[in-house]
Amino acid sequence: MLIGYFRSCSVHEGQAAAQRRALAEAGCEQVVEERSVVEHGDEQPELRGLLARLQAGDVVVVPRLDSLGRSLPKVVLHVQSLTAAGIGLRSLAEALDTSPRSQPAAMIAVFGQHNSHGAGSRRRGAGGRPPRLSPAQQSDVVEKVLSGRHTASAMAKHYLVSPATISRLLAARLADAAAPAPSGPAEKDGVASDWIVGILPLSALDERLAIVGTSGSGKTYAAKGLIERVMASGGRVCVVDPLGVWWGLARGADGAAPPFPVAVFGGAHADVPLDPSMGTALGRLVGAQPMACVVDVSDFGSAAARRAFMTAFTEALYAANTEPLHLVLDEADLWAPQRTQPDGLELLSRVEEIVRRGRVRSFVPWLISQRPAVLHKDVLSQAGILVSMKLTSSQDRAAVGRWVEGQADRTEGRRILAALPQLRRGEGWVWAPGDRVLARVAFPRILTLDSSQTPRREARAGAVGLLATVDASALGRALAGVAAEGSEEPFHR
Repeated sequence: MLIGYFRSCSVHEGQAAAQRRALAEAGCEQVVEERSVVEHGDEQPELRGLLARLQAGDVVVVPRLDSLGRSLPKVVLHVQSLTAAGIGLRSLAEALDTSPRSQPAAMIAVFGQHNSHGAGSRRRGAGGRPPRLSPAQQSDVVEKVLSGRHTASAMAKHYLVSPATISRLLAARLADAAAPAPSGPAEKDGVASDWIVGILPLSALDERLAIVGTSGSGKTYAAKGLIERVMASGGRVCVVDPLGVWWGLARGADGAAPPFPVAVFGGAHADVPLDPSMGTALGRLVGAQPMACVVDVSDFGSAAARRAFMTAFTEALYAANTEPLHLVLDEADLWAPQRTQPDGLELLSRVEEIVRRGRVRSFVPWLISQRPAVLHKDVLSQAGILVSMKLTSSQDRAAVGRWVEGQADRTEGRRILAALPQLRRGEGWVWAPGDRVLARVAFPRILTLDSSQTPRREARAGAVGLLATVDASALGRALAGVAAEGSEEPFHR
């Protein structure tokens, strides 16, 4: 059965009539119309009701993909639900027709088509609705949230607006704040408090960048803050995540609405599931589409599977990409190690090509590593800007020292290398010789969910608890039972 669906609440009556007519001409036996807008949230009650009534074999027909949602992740979730239930999807504008047998690889193309036109067609003109917050209220929100005094959700409740309103305001202010300032950085106790304004010009975010630091030093958090500023200015971003810690980029902090549309491919929080065979397909998509995404390879099972995926992904991405793309390689030493396994030589060559010569293909590579000593020296040396968080290992500090010898002042380098072990969590040295910048900074609060935060034992106390007594016989029987069943489920008391 063909069932049409569209949102008349988001278009004028002439467009609504045209969409009804197009769905009827497509053979829809029934047309469901979303007539109202829910102010505090992005709910679609008519669509929810339709999804509950559909049966396997039905086909949902929409005028265009963004009828299903205002963001890529929302469209992804609806398509996944339809596919899992054996229900097809047809989009008239994109000439798209899926089937219940569609696989995730085929779904990737669907989301690329949606993302290629969605944002621009929904912008409001100059005659849109007036702002919900006065200029004074906006300033109050920005100051309190970015200073950490209040959360975004708390300010939404205080001013009786939706979390989405707060998220949009903060994202807009980030874009404004990224503009270069003529004066030097303000400092407090020797640490620059606002290191974007007055320390690094906006153009510096389009340079090759390396962020290094020990585990728990705050390097991923710092990188997320930088990426938020790139997205706030409309930049394309792709983060390769081998640890499963970047999915929070697609979520708002403290329960707030997501400030940026970010698609998560793969991992435990995936919008679109991935397997190691899909590297070429995803590389072509990311290279061709104007989107921000996280590519989570944390659950691929083996280092060899991740390397095989990344080899295919980077090759296809390099061939397909033509517009500026910030490619963030977390744990970069996995993809470009100083000591390379035989099956990793081709991947090393691909990464080195992107880092060294990728500018001609519009790449902006960023490298993140907790072990700069094991990151290939020919890759690390290409970074024009270095952000060094806490480093305690003499080998890792020596790797930073080699970068300094090729890029910056040796005397300053020796002084700073000696101070790296004493840096506090969230602090780092920003070194941009081309911009004559050398500053110790405290990284600001991010707008998105901190999914990379290290779990603390005290926060988990009582959630699991220890065995009251150790019964070796019972544990032995339980272990034997698990082995016999071939199960990997944890043992429960």
